[in-house]
Amino acid sequence: MSRTHAIILAGGAGDRFGGDTPKQFIRLAGESILVRSLRAMAAAGVDSMVVVSHPEWLRETEDALAEAHLPMPAWAAAGGATRNESTRNGLLSLQADDDDVIVVHDAVRPLVPLEVIRRAIEPVERGLVDSTDTVIPSADTLVVVEDDMVVDIPDRGRFRRGQTPQVFRRRVLAEAYAAAEAAGDLGATDDCSLVLRYVPGARLMAVAGDEINVKITTRIDLVMADRMIQMRTLAASPEPHATHLMDGARLLVVGGTNGIGRAIADQAAIQGARVEVDGASLGLDVRDPASVEARLAAAAQSLGGLDHVVCTAGVLRVGRVAATSATDLAEVIDVNLTGSLLVARAAYPYLQASRGSLTVFASSSFTRGRPDYVAYSASKAAVVNMAQGLAEEWAGDAIRVNAVSPERTDTPMRRRAFPGESREGLLGAQEVAIATIRLLCSDLTGQVLDVRRQDTTAPELAARP
Repeated sequence: MSRTHAIILAGGAGDRFGGDTPKQFIRLAGESILVRSLRAMAAAGVDSMVVVSHPEWLRETEDALAEAHLPMPAWAAAGGATRNESTRNGLLSLQADDDDVIVVHDAVRPLVPLEVIRRAIEPVERGLVDSTDTVIPSADTLVVVEDDMVVDIPDRGRFRRGQTPQVFRRRVLAEAYAAAEAAGDLGATDDCSLVLRYVPGARLMAVAGDEINVKITTRIDLVMADRMIQMRTLAASPEPHATHLMDGARLLVVGGTNGIGRAIADQAAIQGARVEVDGASLGLDVRDPASVEARLAAAAQSLGGLDHVVCTAGVLRVGRVAATSATDLAEVIDVNLTGSLLVARAAYPYLQASRGSLTVFASSSFTRGRPDYVAYSASKAAVVNMAQGLAEEWAGDAIRVNAVSPERTDTPMRRRAFPGESREGLLGAQEVAIATIRLLCSDLTGQVLDVRRQDTTAPELAARP
């Protein structure tokens, strides 16, 4: 039976990106680009993985491998002067048979969807073709230019833009590299080019990629990738590894006396967690630093520490800004944003000790300002930025920080704000709780988990904690 091996190309020095650090080591929403790429590939179930790195950055590559906690054998190898030389070095380092499957992927494509990887592997794995190339259509008109003059405008329907992964039967890729090396031709921009050039008759299939599978080459790409992370849903994310189980976990839910917070506490308890809840109805004012610190200290003492802190505390005021009192506007910002910050600040020493997680709550309204609840939308956008900033700030302490952004959810707070609203089509608090617990059990950080009703019934969610 054939096995599947991955070669992750991380040999770039980051010249086009700028700065002293290669782009694969830049943090994207709390995790390095390389770590995100490693976890995305690992989710496809490959049997082994080699990361081909610039020789001067091998130690950092090994650190990234350790941080990723991959479930299969994985190691670093020194790259060459060109992309082809790096792929060749990675291929030589693998203990692979001729019939094995080789997946080649750019380290700077961290958002590759799991279904794209599987789509690229399957035809080779089944023996239908010798290789696959991941491609997407071009939305722009293509123009052929020679010496600054337009000489042709071809039919763009015939053309595709190349992505990775590219997948090969090992013997086909090895044959291409042996012939290319003998010809002194290791300067191609990708590996399918060599197969086309040096393995006559090789069956090479195009498979559909995804626009989200962006290659981070410039700082603009980094901004786009960060925004794409904010837009991703649970179902669109690489399958998180259930490395943190609820059984025996020590969980505090701030805002846990009703609504989503109560549902999270109940669901966690069902899964074996030891849970404390706190909130305004129990006398906690999240705007008061001393009160927050005292209540978190009491919860930590009661539970013997804290593994997870979830803050769902929030206020929603409906009305035009000009017609809303300054006091009510300040309350929304102070509870939703300042309260979350104060909970995070007070939770830090306990989560640092446990290498735990902080989860805060945004809203689907964070993506753009909404009329009639402008302050609420603004506060939730700020909560997302807070989560992503803390994920990076606390990465060295191994504290994971994520935000949950549910669609309209049937909660007491929403019923008060929109008393005449039909409940049909609203998420249930239990649905959001199940998705949140799954996030707590994962190894993700810097994630904005967009919980939508159509996603909560997906088989993979229902089957997970």
